[in-house]
Amino acid sequence: MEDKTRLLGKIDINSLIQTFGEIQTDEVIVTDERIRHIIERHLQDYKLFLEYGVFAVTNPDYIIKDGKCDGTIFMIKRLIDTNINVVVRVALSTDKKGLKNSVMTSYRLRDRNLKRMMEKNEILYKNG
Repeated sequence: MEDKTRLLGKIDINSLIQTFGEIQTDEVIVTDERIRHIIERHLQDYKLFLEYGVFAVTNPDYIIKDGKCDGTIFMIKRLIDTNINVVVRVALSTDKKGLKNSVMTSYRLRDRNLKRMMEKNEILYKNG
């Protein structure tokens, strides 16, 4: 049984090109397998992903480069009492052709952890 993919949204790749070079697409997808992962590993945050995942991708407050995994970014949306982090693997021009930017996972991110993340990693985009 093949996992289905769903279009989560389109991202503005202009803020990523300087760091990553050419990117194959502006589309961000999520697979059934990754949704199962979020449910299994971050069940308490799955509702946040359902409600705000699209906004984190299409209108993030921060895009931060993952310093540990090549071609991976954190797309963060600030919420009233927390933040949501959607981790996306970017489809680089050096990757296999035809890939799309893909959600790896998503979870709640406390302000202190966001601050630490911004201190340790390169901020590629900041809204405002």
